[in-house]
Amino acid sequence: MSETVKIQFYQISKSGYYKYGKDVPEFGSITEILNDLSNWAKISNKALSDTCTYELEDESEDSYRTFCFDIVKNNTTGDFVLVTWNETASNEGRVVTVDGTQTVGNANVEFTDLPEGAIPGYATYFWFIPSHNVFASIRFHHTLLIGKKSLDKYIKEFTAKFSSFTVTEEENDDIEIIGYSNNDGDDVHQLFPDFKSYLFRKPGEITYIRDNIDSIKKIIRKEELNPQVNLDRELWQKILQSLRLSPRDNTLTDEVKIKYEIPFTPTENDIDSIIEEWVENHDSKWDDIGFKFESDAQIRWLSNSVAKDEFNVNVTRNNDEIVDAESLLNSLTELRTVALRLLG
Repeated sequence: MSETVKIQFYQISKSGYYKYGKDVPEFGSITEILNDLSNWAKISNKALSDTCTYELEDESEDSYRTFCFDIVKNNTTGDFVLVTWNETASNEGRVVTVDGTQTVGNANVEFTDLPEGAIPGYATYFWFIPSHNVFASIRFHHTLLIGKKSLDKYIKEFTAKFSSFTVTEEENDDIEIIGYSNNDGDDVHQLFPDFKSYLFRKPGEITYIRDNIDSIKKIIRKEELNPQVNLDRELWQKILQSLRLSPRDNTLTDEVKIKYEIPFTPTENDIDSIIEEWVENHDSKWDDIGFKFESDAQIRWLSNSVAKDEFNVNVTRNNDEIVDAESLLNSLTELRTVALRLLG
């Protein structure tokens, strides 16, 4: 079936094993790491619940696990599609829901028991193109979250603990990582495993903004407030208070889109900080920052510097949540040349 997807590219800035202070890895390309991940997760027939690559460190609101749902490779192009499963909150094996049609203070909460071994969550899809050192998030119509931060952590932790480059020894029934080696029998090296990525940025829009800093007169922000995020709830309360509305009667219960603009005369450091913050935290599909200029009536949006677009793909769905990874990779391969033009 044909579906519309949103494709957004990211540059891979680090992948592999590094000496301290070095930017070039000793070994461990993204192709090798993804091949290892495929062998580790699929060839060895692991249970999905055994494919999280890290332990939860605390009980913060972001303490959820990520798993490998599927990974497939095109041997001609060398591309991969990686499907991750991102855990969401549950309450001791039960999913908690609230009746959103009822009034604040009187809404009923219900608990639904999960089958044994079930992991509540959602799937995210990533298209890796190692020959260009990039990957793309693939977002279908129902997907709100990209899951990019979870992906970075997942691959970094896999690189550190489970790849074929990892050298371990067993002591008192515990497995200890003693270092990393390029080949079996080679010397073991004390290196730093890493994986990092950032939004692929086309230079034109950002170059214009930087070249015309003295002409900037306003900054515009568009964002989506999420009731599950403390800072978003606090901002919503402040907005209501500024409008002389009672916060007690207007608690943030659903996602809300807001847009605001303020007079702004930035320095070069201001612009660099804004761009860096936006790139690091650009997960929401509605989050954007724009600039108004004295010399130009056109608003310059940071989102216009991002390599992204919408495409039609022919895929096979297993159900409403899951797209078959092989069919997705085949369809992406057909539009590969066109999609790569986004990189400039």
